[in-house]
Amino acid sequence: MAPEYSLADAAQAPADADQATAPAAALLALTRLISHWTSADFQRLVAAACGITLDPVAVRALYLLGISGGSATPSRIADELQLSRPSTSKLLSRLEAHALLERSASSDRRSVEISLSARGRETFGVLFDAGIAMIASATAQWPETERSAFFSLLPRFAAGLLTAPPQGKEHS
Repeated sequence: MAPEYSLADAAQAPADADQATAPAAALLALTRLISHWTSADFQRLVAAACGITLDPVAVRALYLLGISGGSATPSRIADELQLSRPSTSKLLSRLEAHALLERSASSDRRSVEISLSARGRETFGVLFDAGIAMIASATAQWPETERSAFFSLLPRFAAGLLTAPPQGKEHS
């Protein structure tokens, strides 16, 4: 049976946690961060701090398009944002009305491609820069060697998690 851990434990875990507890502390901290960072309230606060008047789902759509090279199909957007097709259509219409995206026929002309407009790329850039500033602030008091190691290892860690197959023990 796995030991009991709380998110508070993860937040208080020492930097030199032993090898048995370090992965649990890391998972709890990561889960807490993802939950907070992707919450509607946090997305609303970041957008407002940037002077952007978009709802949290629209902000998430801009992030999705921005980190996907600027374009995606409506079905991918719906799947990634966990929206119904009608809700996605309404969202895309709202973003298009704000001149944040453009629609075009895909190369095979069987579907539509959604792309960030120049204004959409600029808005995504403002949001992305706000995230960079938050990360810089969160690590500002760290020794340079730790900051450098963290910024070097985090992309590798994320890539490993994003490509690793799900694992687990069967629950009886």
